Amino acid sequence: MKTLFWVLAEVLLVFVLLSLPGDNFSSHVKLFGNFPIDKLVHVLLFGSLSMSFFVHFERGNKPFLKTVRAKSLILIVCILYGIGMEYYQKFYVPSRGFEVADMLADAVGAILALPLFEKIKKMGSN
Repeated sequence: MKTLFWVLAEVLLVFVLLSLPGDNFSSHVKLFGNFPIDKLVHVLLFGSLSMSFFVHFERGNKPFLKTVRAKSLILIVCILYGIGMEYYQKFYVPSRGFEVADMLADAVGAILALPLFEKIKKMGSN
């Protein structure tokens, strides 16, 4: 039950943070040379979102939830959520727009969470 709360909290956190009006500050702050810090925020948000789903499914009692197919579905859902949030920002959030780079950062974060999750899971089983 705690893990379901974590998943729901992550979904809500992503929604709230991506619903804040833009201020152009984060897109001008660069990290590691020319990498905008707002893209790092997207990677971290969607990596954390995916991780919460992975943990929740792993602790579930249904064998299907632990399969590669289930993890693939989690990634698809998280990536689609990122795409949907970009459309939401374009039409409903003042001074925010639709950015393909944000969608890519969301997808990268979600995808990078999987090997990290598998590594943590493997370390825990030793």
